[in-house]
Amino acid sequence: MLRSKLNGSGRPERLFYTVPEVSEMLAVCEKSVYRLLARGLIKSSNALRHKRILKASIDEFISTTVNGGGK
Repeated sequence: MLRSKLNGSGRPERLFYTVPEVSEMLAVCEKSVYRLLARGLIKSSNALRHKRILKASIDEFISTTVNGGGK
């Protein structure tokens, strides 16, 4: 049986987020999120012609930024 992780609200954990959701999470404008995507600092999938940003990529970006670039 396949089980998914649940977040604090009892809902399954999401694997992808939209650009507006990521901009809100990072407290930046949407244009900044597109810049991060263009630079390859976060990764996305083009599901049905829409950008979906991987949660793991957001977590990695935040971790790298907070920890000073992994140094």
